[in-house]
Amino acid sequence: MALAQFPKRTILIGRSSECDVVIDHPEVSGRHAIITLMPDSTVEIKDVGSKNGVYINGKKVLTGILQPGDKLSLGSYTVDWEEILRNPPPPGGGSSSPTRATRIPFEKKDAMRTLLLVIIAIAVVGAILWFFVSPWVFNK
Repeated sequence: MALAQFPKRTILIGRSSECDVVIDHPEVSGRHAIITLMPDSTVEIKDVGSKNGVYINGKKVLTGILQPGDKLSLGSYTVDWEEILRNPPPPGGGSSSPTRATRIPFEKKDAMRTLLLVIIAIAVVGAILWFFVSPWVFNK
């Protein structure tokens, strides 16, 4: 699709209903990233201060150029950025009740991964407390 056919040159992605593309995922910030269609036809992704970062092919970036086939992740959520460009959001942006076309659902595989990471984090903190803090508490 040529740039002239796009309704917007920038697409705001995040969890907020004010974004152009809304993603219901706990690791996606309210305003997470902006995809910009550059005049030379390249596609730029920019982190706009998200908590969990923007990753291209597993590498964290603040700003990067997306190439066809690149894997884009916001936190642990994988975004099909090429599909977003094939079906761009309307020029008006988000709304108080985003449509199914702009709302990307939270997938179960991401929920399970998030749950597993939380369980591992709790286990690590528990082990640290048990091995490093409990000797001082119980030896007094």
